Amino acid sequence: MRTLPRPHGPSVRGRLRTDRGLLVLTAAVVALVTALLAAVGPLTVRTADRAVAASVRDAGTRGAVVATVAQPDSRGPRRRDPGSVERLAGDVESARSRMPRVLAAAVRPGVVSLTSKPLQLTDAGPGRYLRLAYVATASGPPSVTWVDGEAPASSAAPGQEAVVVDAAAPPWPVQVGLSTSAASALGVGAGDQLEVEDEARRSVDVRVSGIFSPVDPDDEAWLAQPGLLSATTGTTEGVVRTSATALVGDASLPDLRIGVPSDDLSEQVSFLPVPEDVTWRGAPALRRAVVGLQSGGQGELTGTGFDTLLDRVLDDALTQVATARGQAQLLLVGLTATALLVLVLGAQLLVRRRAGTLALARERGAGLLGLGLELAVESVLVTAVGTALGLGAVLALLGPEGWTVAPSVVLVVVVVAGLAAPVLGAVEAARATGARRVPANRAARRALVQARATRRLLLEGLVVTAAVLSLLALRQRGVGDGDLAVGSVSTWWALVAALLLVRALPLLVRPALRWARRTSGLSRLVVVARVAEAGTRALPLTVLTVAVAQLVLGVSLAATERAGQEAGARVAVGGDARLRASPEPSLVRTAATVAAAPGVRTAVAARVTDARLSSSSQAVDVRLVVVDAAAWARLLDDSDLPAGSGPARLEGPGRVRALVSGGSAAVGEGAQLRWDDAVVPLDVVGTAPQVEGSAEPVVVVDTRALAGAGTTAPPDTVWATGPGAVEAVRAAAEAGDDVTTYAGVLAQRRAAPLPSALVALAAASALVLLALAALGVVLAATVDAPARRVSAGRLRSLGVPDRTLLTMLTGELLVPVLAGVVAGLVAGATCAAAITGHLGLEVVTGETAPPSLVVPWWVPLAALLVALVVPVLAVREAAAVRRASLARLLRGGGPG
Repeated sequence: MRTLPRPHGPSVRGRLRTDRGLLVLTAAVVALVTALLAAVGPLTVRTADRAVAASVRDAGTRGAVVATVAQPDSRGPRRRDPGSVERLAGDVESARSRMPRVLAAAVRPGVVSLTSKPLQLTDAGPGRYLRLAYVATASGPPSVTWVDGEAPASSAAPGQEAVVVDAAAPPWPVQVGLSTSAASALGVGAGDQLEVEDEARRSVDVRVSGIFSPVDPDDEAWLAQPGLLSATTGTTEGVVRTSATALVGDASLPDLRIGVPSDDLSEQVSFLPVPEDVTWRGAPALRRAVVGLQSGGQGELTGTGFDTLLDRVLDDALTQVATARGQAQLLLVGLTATALLVLVLGAQLLVRRRAGTLALARERGAGLLGLGLELAVESVLVTAVGTALGLGAVLALLGPEGWTVAPSVVLVVVVVAGLAAPVLGAVEAARATGARRVPANRAARRALVQARATRRLLLEGLVVTAAVLSLLALRQRGVGDGDLAVGSVSTWWALVAALLLVRALPLLVRPALRWARRTSGLSRLVVVARVAEAGTRALPLTVLTVAVAQLVLGVSLAATERAGQEAGARVAVGGDARLRASPEPSLVRTAATVAAAPGVRTAVAARVTDARLSSSSQAVDVRLVVVDAAAWARLLDDSDLPAGSGPARLEGPGRVRALVSGGSAAVGEGAQLRWDDAVVPLDVVGTAPQVEGSAEPVVVVDTRALAGAGTTAPPDTVWATGPGAVEAVRAAAEAGDDVTTYAGVLAQRRAAPLPSALVALAAASALVLLALAALGVVLAATVDAPARRVSAGRLRSLGVPDRTLLTMLTGELLVPVLAGVVAGLVAGATCAAAITGHLGLEVVTGETAPPSLVVPWWVPLAALLVALVVPVLAVREAAAVRRASLARLLRGGGPG
C-alpha cells in the first residue's frame, strides 16, 4: 500500500532559516491584510448601529408610533369622570400592550394627548382659532411657571365631581392656560371668558385661568403639541388667521371631556423610539413589526388604530447602510486583490531563490508530492503566524467585538498565502527536471505557439468579460450590500488595464530599442534592452497597476463624497446662515438689517412650510417656499445654490406663477396650491430647485404674486450669504429663534457615522495600497536582481563608470514602474468616472442627485511616491556591484 511521503524536517528548518527575512515579510503582509479585513466586520456592525440610531434620532417625531384611541359617543346626558387622568394612563398601557414585543421594547413611555379640533373665537370677528389640549408623559403634565393667574382648576362644585350634564344644558366651562406667545397673538389674558364654537356652531365655554411659560421648552410633552408654546399667523383671502393651542390641566381634564363634543376630540398616544435600542441587525425585524401593526386591522376591533412613519425611517436608514457597505466593499475587494497579488509575487521570489535547491533535490530522487508537502508545511506555519498576529491585533484593539469576525472574510487570504509557494515550488521543481520536448516539425512548433497564444487570449477574454458583466450589474442593480459581482467592478477594470499594459509595453519597447541602437549613448541602449528582456513581466506590472488604480478610486470617492457634503450642506442651510423664527411680517425688516451688516452680501426673507399641490392627475404633499423673487435671485447668483429654471420666471401677470419640482410635466393640468384653508390656482412655469434639502417636491412662488391672489404668508426664514452672515444672523436672532450655519451643518454631516467611516476606510486603504505597491516594486526588483547584477557587473568589468551604471540600473527599474503607475492612474480615473454615478453617493452625502466626480490634483503625486523606492534599490544594487571582485567579473561571473 502506497503511503504519503513525510516532510523532511531538517530541510524545512533549513529553508526557514535561509529565507527568514522574506518569510517574515510574507507573514507581515498576511497579518496586515488579515487585521484589516477582520476588523471590517465588527467595525461595520458598530458603524451601522450608530448610523441607524442617528437616523432614528434625527427623524424625531416623524418616527413616532402614534396610537389613536376612539372616543365614546357623547350624545345624550354626559357624566363628568373624575378619573379621566387615570383613564388616559390606562389607554397608554393598553396601546403599548397591543404593540409587538420587539416594538414595545424599542420605544419610550408614551405621551398621551387629548386635543380638540380648531375652535373659532367669535367675540372679535373671524380669523382667530384655538385648540384645547391636554398632554402628559409618564411623569405627568409638563412643568410650567404661571406668570399671571393660576393653573386651570375644576369647574365642578365640591362634591359634584361626577355630575351628569344634560344634553340641553348650557356649555360646561373648561378652564385652560395659555402660553405668553399664544396669549399675545390672540389678545387675551388671565380671567378672560372666551366665546368659542366648533365647525357645527356648537358653543364651548372656555375660561383662561392663567398665562404660563414652560420650564423646559424641550420637554417631550411639548413635541406632541407644538402649538402650545407658539401661535401661527397667516392671511387667507385677505383675512388674517391666528391659531394657538390652550393647555388643559389635570383638574380640568374631566371638564374637557364633557365641555367639548366627543366628535371634536381626538386622543392620541405617541411613542418615540429609543435610538440606542434600534440596531442595524434588529432594524429589519422592527420594521416588519411596525408594518404588521399598521396592517393588522386591530383598530376596528379594539378601538385603537396605529399610524407611524417609523418603517420609512428604518427603510431609509437600512438603505443608507447597505449603500455605504457596498461602497466599502468596492474598496476592500480591490485592497484584497492587491494584497493577494503581492503575496503571489512574494511566493514567486521565494521559489526563484530556491530554484537551485529544488532542482538538486529533484535530481536526487525527491518526489514532487514530497517537495510540495515540505513547502506546504513551511507556508502553513508562516500563514498561521501572520493570521494569528492579525486576529490578535483585532482582538486587542476592538475587545469583545473582535470575536465577531467572520472566518470567511480572511479565508481567501489564508488560502492564497498558504498555497502560492507550494504550488509555484512544485511547478519550478517539475520544470527543472522535466525537459520539454520541442517538435522538429515547423508546423507543429507553430501549432504549440498558437495554442499558447489561444490560452492567453482565452484568459484575457475571461477577464474582460468579467469586467463588462460587473459593470453592467452595477449599472442595473446599483451598489449593493454584499453583492460581490458589483463590488469587484473596479478590480476587474484594473485587471483589464493591466492586461492592456502587458500587451502594449512590448510593442512600445521594440521601436524604442531600434531607436536606442541608432543613438550613441550606451545608457539608453542598455536600459531599453534590459526593459525589453525583463521589464515586461505580467505579474509585477499587474500588481502595480491594480494597486495604483484602487488608490485613485478610493481617494476620488472620498474627495467626491466630501465635495458632495459641502454642496448638500449649503443646500440644506440655504446660504451661509439661516434664521428660523415664528411667522412674522417683521422678519422682512430683520432680513434688511442682516443684509446691511458688515460682511453680508445678500439676505432674503421667505416662508418655508408644508402645503399640498393638486392637479387633474394627482395630489401630493409639497414644500412651499414663498419668497421675493428678485431678492432670491440675487442670493442664488451670489452662492453655489441650485437655481432650477430661475426665479425670473416667477414675475409676470396672470395667475400665480410657480416653480415646481419636475416642472409642468410632473404636475399635470389644473395645478392648485392648497395651504392654510386657501386654494390658489398656479401657472407652472419651470422647475424648482431643491430647497433646504427637502425630500418632498418643492413649490416656489413669489410673495407679491401670492398676496395678489388674496393669501399672505408672513416669512419665518431668513437666508444670508457672506463671510459676516453668521454673526449678523446670530445678532438678529431673538429668544426661541433657531440659527443654523453652513459650517455647523457641514461639520455635522462629516461627523455622521457612515460618511466618516467611509472616509477613514478610504484613507486607510490608500496608505495600505501605497505600501503594497512599494512592496510590489521591491519584490519585482529582487526577483530579477541576480540577472541585473550580472549584466551590470560585466559592464563594469568593461570599464563603464559607476555613475553610468547607477543611471542604467535606475532607468531599468524606473521604466516599468512609471508604466504601471500611469496605467493605474488612467484605469482608476476612468473607472471612477464610469461608476461614480451608480454608487449611490447621494444617499450618504444627503443630496438628491449623484455628486460630480472629484479627482484631487495631488493623486498623481501620491501615486508617484511609489517610484521613490527605485533610487534606493538602484543605489543598493550599484553598491553590490562595486563590492564585487573585479577578477570574478572578468571571468564572467556575477557580483554574487
